[in-house]
Amino acid sequence: MEFGLVALAGILLFLLAFANGSNDVSKAIATLAGTGVASVRGAIAWGTIWTVAGAIGGLLWGSAIIKNISSSIYVDSHDFFLPLALAISIAPILWVSLATWRRWPVSTTHAVVGGLVGAGLMAYGLDGIDWPTILKKIALPLLASPFMAIALAWLLTPALEKTAKGINRIRFCLTPVPKLSLMNANNQTQVPLEDCFICDCDSPQAGVTHGMTLSVDYMHWLTSGLLSFSRGLNDTPKLIAIVLPFLMLDNLVAPGWLFFLGAFAMGAGSWMVGKNVTEVLAFKVTKMTHEQGFSANLISAFLVIGASRFGMPVSTTHVSSSSIMGVGLVNQKGLNMKTVKSMLFAWVVTAPVAGLFAGMIYLAGNQFI
Repeated sequence: MEFGLVALAGILLFLLAFANGSNDVSKAIATLAGTGVASVRGAIAWGTIWTVAGAIGGLLWGSAIIKNISSSIYVDSHDFFLPLALAISIAPILWVSLATWRRWPVSTTHAVVGGLVGAGLMAYGLDGIDWPTILKKIALPLLASPFMAIALAWLLTPALEKTAKGINRIRFCLTPVPKLSLMNANNQTQVPLEDCFICDCDSPQAGVTHGMTLSVDYMHWLTSGLLSFSRGLNDTPKLIAIVLPFLMLDNLVAPGWLFFLGAFAMGAGSWMVGKNVTEVLAFKVTKMTHEQGFSANLISAFLVIGASRFGMPVSTTHVSSSSIMGVGLVNQKGLNMKTVKSMLFAWVVTAPVAGLFAGMIYLAGNQFI
């Protein structure tokens, strides 16, 4: 294995993961900022921590996604070809970076697949692409996940909102209620109270005991962290799959250092540039209550973690953004259609533009390398 190719793989993975983090961190924590639970910077910090944890967690579950991405595009296996490998890696970096600058929440997964197909068409022609496998293993999960997210958000948000409001009324008492706790205002006598473990927030017991009050805000932090973790878990293997050809690994088993490098780069991109897209998703799609933000994140996390478990490369961008749209359809404030239209435009052009970039890079590299 040549040191130059290993170094090039590391550099390209860093750039790709950095671009991914800068655009995608917003998808899990936008609801925290949009509902006022956290500041934009505080939400990004929270998302960055859990994204890095999920990226490292890809060591356990990432192999299935890596194999799907690496072996589901071309009809035959081919020897390492530097112009093709460069085109596949650089195209999504360029598109995702451009989209972040334009404040568009786009799918790195779609850009990766577009780059693979675009470069493959230039290198191997139409017959060299395994279209049936692409449709079954990659395109179908990518296309179906947004509709599933919108449908689940629309169907489940009312029930989840009700559940979240109920959570606000639960108090776990850490110490028993004193037997003579309250003073009767009329006759100045003490009124005995019953011991309790779970007290209503408005009850006298809850007001006089030391305890821990659950709230939807706490649960919202939890679901945002869970979705950030699942995003890192699902995205990192995809990015690693793109640089594996530089390492010339026949069995497609990625070395552990790639996950740690990807986690670091993704975290750096999230923290340094994540504000751009976060503000769009947080404030310009729809107005959300705390309960609705909690609902959107819970549904998104469920879909992304489930997809990761079965090796399906879904787009966290589409899942989380679609969940927010589904919540907007439920609440009375509706959707900001100008923002939604710009997002949909970016979604539609991501794969074709990344494919075009990859094709151009391949042709240029084939001439000069």
